[in-house]
Amino acid sequence: MKKIMDKLINNVRFDKRYVFFCLILVILGIITGAFFIVILNSTDKSLVIEYIKSFIESLKVNKFDYFGTLKNTLIINYSIIIIISILGFTYFLAPFNILILFYKSFIIGFSLSSFVLTYKLKGMILSIIYIFPHLIINILLISLITAFTLKLSINMIKNIIKKRDVNMRQYFDKYLYIIIFFIVLISVSSVYESLVVPFLLKNIIKILI
Repeated sequence: MKKIMDKLINNVRFDKRYVFFCLILVILGIITGAFFIVILNSTDKSLVIEYIKSFIESLKVNKFDYFGTLKNTLIINYSIIIIISILGFTYFLAPFNILILFYKSFIIGFSLSSFVLTYKLKGMILSIIYIFPHLIINILLISLITAFTLKLSINMIKNIIKKRDVNMRQYFDKYLYIIIFFIVLISVSSVYESLVVPFLLKNIIKILI
């Protein structure tokens, strides 16, 4: 593991400017998602409450599909990493990664407000368990890979404009290290999200609800 980390650090550099931009985008996305529920009409709010209660009820009566959820979570998270990587490597499509990052941040904020809408103060406790630390880790990983792809795409465009030779092998090697490393981390967080979080929520629900 240490050799992998050393290789990653030596081959991949995250520009602080791009990372800062992505983190600001994450904060804006979470805030937007959290307040979006305020503008929903009563019908949509009822649907949100019904969905959250259905989710909680499935945990209470032991009908939650842990391994089915794990399968779907892995597919979604792997797909996001792969899509971001492909868009980033095509350089002119890399800005679309900003939309993906904002959307994922929006979902976190919306999830927080959905629990609060449904269970008030108790919902705040449930929402913290629901998103921490796995969804925070996921969004940080997506932020880093988005920052990396933005810098990579801009550098490639500059090289093309200035008619410099582009070492595609160098870019590919960097991509390989970062993607493998992120896939390992997101796999761990997906297991936690699908197997550990529902278990924790189930036990907390017995106390709170």
